[in-house]
Amino acid sequence: MQAIINNYENEALAQNIIAARRTMWRETMLGIIASTSNFDIPAIQFATLFLLGVEGELTIKQVAEALGRSVSTASRLLDQLVVRGLVCRHEDERDRRTKRVSLSEKGQAFVHTVEQMRVEAQIAMMAYLSPEERTVVEQAMQFLAVAARRQAEDHARSNISSTNTTVR
Repeated sequence: MQAIINNYENEALAQNIIAARRTMWRETMLGIIASTSNFDIPAIQFATLFLLGVEGELTIKQVAEALGRSVSTASRLLDQLVVRGLVCRHEDERDRRTKRVSLSEKGQAFVHTVEQMRVEAQIAMMAYLSPEERTVVEQAMQFLAVAARRQAEDHARSNISSTNTTVR
């Protein structure tokens, strides 16, 4: 990654991304904190909620692997989110030893609210662009959405192939 950023063009792009994201995150996070009376969510729990928002239902082991934590640490983290009503935990239908987790309705609402606030922050920032500049950003966002879908598909394929080689 560092080799990529050493290039001047990529360094300039990286700095522009950082500047835009800082503004969006400042607006988003302050908005969330102001509008949510119990926003005491540690970063790891926040990341877990968004992981489940993207991936859907996962096993505790899958959550642990995605977060780079032990299964016992991930299990305790998920217990805290269950107590807060943000995550649901249940037995796997095929293997009762396996526990699966997903966002509860409250967790889905929280993730949706954060995503909406991020969108609103970006749209508010785009209000400072000319109509022509906004059109360019909208086109770039379409390209990024396509790239994100391709990356997700590639990620899913690599998970399937690693699962198949593990099973054999």
